[in-house]
Amino acid sequence: MSKLQRALRGTQPPGIYHFASGASVKFLKTEANRAGFNLYYLDGSKIRDKKSFLEKIAAAMSFPAYFGKNWDALNDMLADMSWAQPGGLIILWQSPERFRRDAPEDWEVALELFRTAVEFWSGANVPYYVLLRGRGLDEFPVL
Repeated sequence: MSKLQRALRGTQPPGIYHFASGASVKFLKTEANRAGFNLYYLDGSKIRDKKSFLEKIAAAMSFPAYFGKNWDALNDMLADMSWAQPGGLIILWQSPERFRRDAPEDWEVALELFRTAVEFWSGANVPYYVLLRGRGLDEFPVL
């Protein structure tokens, strides 16, 4: 069983994980789609601050044009998702290290918004995972 399949089959509860897998994004998206999940790939290599984070996540998740590009608006988007296909949700965030290092306070806000979204969607029986793929993420449980 692949690392992602553990989440998809419910053997790992929804949450934020250090995703220690070298599988390609294409493979992971295919695997997720087959299990009824939407996988959004967030390339963190150019995320260095709040502004670039909000721009990149909006693009990665195809937020509607009315997205307000602030924390409150992001919270609303992560809790709404009416514009997305139904199913479980996975955000695969590749290389979050730069954002974490350059904007530690914004990093913490982003993580808190993800935690809130995981909790919200768990209450609606929709599995929601944030998978962090990179270095220095030892405080997160490994998937």
